[in-house]
Amino acid sequence: MNFDYSIKSDFLRLTHNNDKAWDFVQMFAERSHDIDDMIDLGKVESDEKLIEAELKWMLELSSNPFYQAHSSFLMPIIIVSCSAWLDANRWEQSEDEVKRVHSDVLKSHYHEVIFAVVYLCGGWNAMREFSKLHRQYQQDNYHGNV
Repeated sequence: MNFDYSIKSDFLRLTHNNDKAWDFVQMFAERSHDIDDMIDLGKVESDEKLIEAELKWMLELSSNPFYQAHSSFLMPIIIVSCSAWLDANRWEQSEDEVKRVHSDVLKSHYHEVIFAVVYLCGGWNAMREFSKLHRQYQQDNYHGNV
């Protein structure tokens, strides 16, 4: 899974060109995709590489100025997104076709962190515009109407 950089121009426009916010979003989204690939594609090279990547992520996150300024707002959304991702992984394996399809929506919950960043920088109307332009979900398990 890869981060969709095509959102950048709308993101910057709606966040008043807040490069620090973009740096956080890019870092967060790339890490979210990395973790998903580690699990789904078995891309864990070794325990050394895993811990090295995790420490790098923690240091980047803790030193990111945008995250530092807004961590009390962002962390609860990140926590809920992590929980939704775990649920999505379970639902993907379900015998229930509806759960399998809806797992794509749950897996995409990390997008809410990005929408929240737009809200923090540009307010409600900016977030709504960004959401209308860029709300998309994984479609790994969608094969027509359910």
